[in-house]
Amino acid sequence: MTAGAHDAGGGFGRSAGTNAARGVMVIVAAVAVGLLLMFQGLADSDSETDAAAGDPSAEATDGATTDTTVATGEVTTTTAAVAETTTTLAAPRDPSTVKVLVLNGTDPVVAGKAGAGTDVLKASNYVTLSPKNADVPGASAIYYTEGFQAEAVAVAAAYGVDPAAVVQPLDPAALPVADTQGANVIVRIGSDGVIQV
Repeated sequence: MTAGAHDAGGGFGRSAGTNAARGVMVIVAAVAVGLLLMFQGLADSDSETDAAAGDPSAEATDGATTDTTVATGEVTTTTAAVAETTTTLAAPRDPSTVKVLVLNGTDPVVAGKAGAGTDVLKASNYVTLSPKNADVPGASAIYYTEGFQAEAVAVAAAYGVDPAAVVQPLDPAALPVADTQGANVIVRIGSDGVIQV
């Protein structure tokens, strides 16, 4: 038997080519499944983060990890639960130590809103700064500077407002007023009627 006779049938060359093609198909399938699982995990993670973001007093994370094993052309998926973690805010500082600025953010401006909002907080013993009109009118919001989230939640309670609807961190790049007067918490009373004064 000669070397040419063996190759003429194409047995070895064809079987090696077939095995290589199968190997490539297994790898492509494994990568596709891995990408699908990764994108599905990211989508689940985003929806859980969005749901938890609505409550400023607690954030919960509950999800699953996925391990993918590729062996001899089969894809095996195992899922393990991840422990739930919860964070809660510290107790708020005494109101007499918290500086609050109340802004009239109505558009068109409804006179007296910032003054009336300031009076509500004075009655709760907050250190109130001179009320003024917002440079940027908009929806009702209670902004807090770093470390004063619990106090912003307490200010929302003083107005009888759900903190999840109004409490948010103060963005230095998008201040509702140029002169914050050193406030720890800034209240913007908007035309939406969320904060009633």
